[in-house]
Amino acid sequence: MMDDKFYQFWSDLAARTASGQISPNEVIEWMRLGGASSESLMSMFKKYYGQPNAVDNSMDAMMLESAMANFKKSLTAFYSMLDVVPKQDYLELEKKYRVLEQKAADQEAVILQLKLLFKTCAPNVEEGIKPLNQMLKTQNEQFLKMMESLAGFYGISTDQNGSDKNDDAEKKETNEEK
Repeated sequence: MMDDKFYQFWSDLAARTASGQISPNEVIEWMRLGGASSESLMSMFKKYYGQPNAVDNSMDAMMLESAMANFKKSLTAFYSMLDVVPKQDYLELEKKYRVLEQKAADQEAVILQLKLLFKTCAPNVEEGIKPLNQMLKTQNEQFLKMMESLAGFYGISTDQNGSDKNDDAEKKETNEEK
């Protein structure tokens, strides 16, 4: 959020630039260097941010650094309201865009190669399903062995002939009762 000091400083800076007291290049250079270049702009900045008679000591330097950080936050918020993107942010996004653009182009090339490969060499479905069929057959065999083992443990006959004889005997008994 922008503070009142920012508005006062910015309006005075714009007025002085418009009247020709300060050159636009000087303002741009001062902002680019973070207040390090122009003494006239720095004294104006100190006036609005409450440090007109700042001396070069560590306490004043820390206060000035804090004021400059607040100014930069306010300036960023001001630019954001105008939908202006800082150059550094723009350059980072442009770099990411170029990387993504190259990645997309590479992936499209791979997709094209795979499509051409698929058209020239049709996949062999039987060959692809063969390992699955083998696995299912092995699992079925293991399941049957397990069931035989459990049947033997519980005393259940797994003999097919024995179950057929029992079925025949039951049918005879049913017929005789009739």
